[in-house]
Amino acid sequence: MRKLYITLGAVLGMSTLHAQQDIHFSQFYSASGLINPGTTGVFNGDIRAMVNYRNQWKSISEPFTTISSSVDAKVYDGSSGFLGAGLTFYNDKAGASKLTTQSYGLNLAYAIELSKDMYLSLGVQPGLFQKSINTSDLYYGTQFTGNGFNTALNSGEASTSSKFLSFDMGAGLYWIYRKDDHNAYYLGASGSHLTQPNISFLGSTDKLLRKYIFHGGMEIGLKNTNMIILPNFLVKMQGGNRIINVGTDVKYIIQEQSHFTGFVNEMSVGMGAYYRVGDALWGTLQFNWTGFTLAMSYDLNLSDLSVATNGNGGMELMLMYRAGIGTGKGRSTRFL
Repeated sequence: MRKLYITLGAVLGMSTLHAQQDIHFSQFYSASGLINPGTTGVFNGDIRAMVNYRNQWKSISEPFTTISSSVDAKVYDGSSGFLGAGLTFYNDKAGASKLTTQSYGLNLAYAIELSKDMYLSLGVQPGLFQKSINTSDLYYGTQFTGNGFNTALNSGEASTSSKFLSFDMGAGLYWIYRKDDHNAYYLGASGSHLTQPNISFLGSTDKLLRKYIFHGGMEIGLKNTNMIILPNFLVKMQGGNRIINVGTDVKYIIQEQSHFTGFVNEMSVGMGAYYRVGDALWGTLQFNWTGFTLAMSYDLNLSDLSVATNGNGGMELMLMYRAGIGTGKGRSTRFL
């Protein structure tokens, strides 16, 4: 059975390469620097740092694990807008082949003030894109002896390069309008892998498909209550792959942000439900206290793969810290 799991893990790992589908997070709204560089610096505070972790498919293969981190800040505040800058990184390891993808990005964005509390931000993300693979743990059909696998036998597979590094480029637009402390609207669009780096391990040409993302959401404060409704959506397109996420969180404010000092010291709890069309359903739980945010989610698989997974999907964790005064331009409490 272990051999079956290893083989299945290898197939799944290879399919990630073949399908050219990038990483994704169920808590997509908390990985803003990865999905749209236009969001850089657009948050409530002066500096923001976050870490995301995802683990999935443990029940049927070697686990697929993804870790990302980012930091961004407002670095210049002008009369008609502000400049944001930041760094992003992610590491994704898939299946028994240890197919590893790493990305390093520099995010730069300038947000133009269209009117009071309404901004349009244009961002760019130059960076490096790296892939590596380890075939030493893979078994092939030609190595099956009838009683097991003999890895000393010739696999019959073409020789491959174990690693490559390429330049990558992304860009994005982000619009936000904050009506008041508890009501806001935002929309974004971005493109990744615009330079289409070559991702072939075989020495041939296999260009990475461009990825396009559309996302948005709202904050809707319920009058005379401490409740805020937070619907979100994301549409991702990369070649023939489509991901559509829709859902909402509900936040209960325990302690408001100070209106006297302006510091980011809100205390709140939240929970929500989301759906990835044709694939998964997941719930979220979030805690905010004096600049820190801890969020958790778990996917329930609904696709045909659920026969093998028994419905088990992916677990995610997110930790974020925001520091500084939270009354500056482009403030946003939801799109982190």
